[in-house]
Amino acid sequence: MILFIDTHSTLITIAIKSEDKLYVDTKESNFSHSIYVMPMIESLFDKNNLSISDLTKIVVVNGPGSFTGIRIGLSIAKTIAYALNIEINTISSLTAYLISSDLKGDRMCIITDNKGMYIAAVNDKNEVILDEMYILENKYNYPIVEKSLNIEKILNYSSTFRSENPHFVKANYIKKISVEEQ
Repeated sequence: MILFIDTHSTLITIAIKSEDKLYVDTKESNFSHSIYVMPMIESLFDKNNLSISDLTKIVVVNGPGSFTGIRIGLSIAKTIAYALNIEINTISSLTAYLISSDLKGDRMCIITDNKGMYIAAVNDKNEVILDEMYILENKYNYPIVEKSLNIEKILNYSSTFRSENPHFVKANYIKKISVEEQ
């Protein structure tokens, strides 16, 4: 059984994949993630008669996005993974949107903030053609994907990831690095 946690934006998404069933809960939090995430996880397990002890893996979105939201999601994911001694994998919010897209061919994802934008691009085989970076102006002409998550696609994609040590799971910091390179 896999637990998916996404807290990178104002929309919290929690999902559990158990055998062939996917249980999903979302909530618009207006950046009150600390109030909602754990109760959402507990509720999803309870109302579907699932046990957290049956988890075998956690997939958590590690940004870019809301600084505090990401930390809350990562802290919860790391704690559960460590306590249950199970796999944990991270996926960036940019990659999650790119993988979720139904667009074919080269495509990019853009997440804007008040000064610039985070970007990344992949080809039809989901191979990276533009590394994740922070830019001030978009000079690329790739089709832009919608910011919509397809959890099934994300979990299938994450099955190729190597397990990470919960102690070393970190937020995705690309802003500082990319701006310094421009």
